[in-house]
Amino acid sequence: MELSLQLGFNVLLGICVYLLGMAFAGSFLGRRWMGTVDVFLHRTFKLEVTIGKYLYWKHFCNIPNPPKPKNMQQPTGLAGMLFARFLE
Repeated sequence: MELSLQLGFNVLLGICVYLLGMAFAGSFLGRRWMGTVDVFLHRTFKLEVTIGKYLYWKHFCNIPNPPKPKNMQQPTGLAGMLFARFLE
């Protein structure tokens, strides 16, 4: 009983220290670096890019040429074209 309580406490402490370290790394390294790494991972693993991610990279992280979602690369219809132009 005593061993499992100690083990649970150590695991909880390790998780808290990890999260605190990641928060410090994000604030220390900056938004642009973290956004660049996020773009690199999306391109490497060919993950789907959403409009929210595109806007986050472009306006919050100040990435100059982030990958665009499929509906912005090849818009269909007049409404899609206007929406894609509005977001750029």
